[in-house]
Amino acid sequence: MSTLTTDSDPVLSKSSSGTQSPANDAPSEQDTTAAALYVATAVLEQALDFLVNSVGSDEQLAFQSRLLPGSTIGKHMRHARDHFNLLVQSVGQGKPPYPLSYDVRTRDTPMEKSLSAAREQIRTSIADLKRVFDPDRGIGAEAEVELSAITPFPLSFKSSVGRELWFVALHAIHHFAVIRVLAGELGLVVDHEFGVAPSTLRYRAQNQEGKEARAKI
Repeated sequence: MSTLTTDSDPVLSKSSSGTQSPANDAPSEQDTTAAALYVATAVLEQALDFLVNSVGSDEQLAFQSRLLPGSTIGKHMRHARDHFNLLVQSVGQGKPPYPLSYDVRTRDTPMEKSLSAAREQIRTSIADLKRVFDPDRGIGAEAEVELSAITPFPLSFKSSVGRELWFVALHAIHHFAVIRVLAGELGLVVDHEFGVAPSTLRYRAQNQEGKEARAKI
């Protein structure tokens, strides 16, 4: 069984208020479902932190990028959130194999243009994620998912709950990286960990530790 490590990834230690979570909040590396949920929840909390502490108005949320025509912070945030919601809706109903398609789109929603709506939708997604993947429900990382996609040909893949939890988190980080570009156009102050992959943060942390160790020699 694969495991997801979390101990040295700074991206996983922030709460939605921007404070560091206690180290003992991190799940055991042997509990794949809990580890994947921990990562996914932390990524959504990053989104909430960004919307609370970096974006200050509806106008900034809906600002049309000059560098990436057609892109707005709200659109990328909505798209990233949609993937979490589609997974939650799939796993929250019925039994495995859970049917799942990320091709469903819910464009032009209030959260794309309303900052208060965006914050509320992310809070709801965090709560739904925790509810559906509550340990008492006993949904294991190996539970089967039947993933459908149009590429443009209809395709079907066998996947797992753990893999899809990990995917929606990394997919969101990719869009957060684009959001950083839009935030830069607006001159917004963004946390240095927002939109950065856990592997990159791990590398930076280890590289910094190595520099500090060499400086002591």
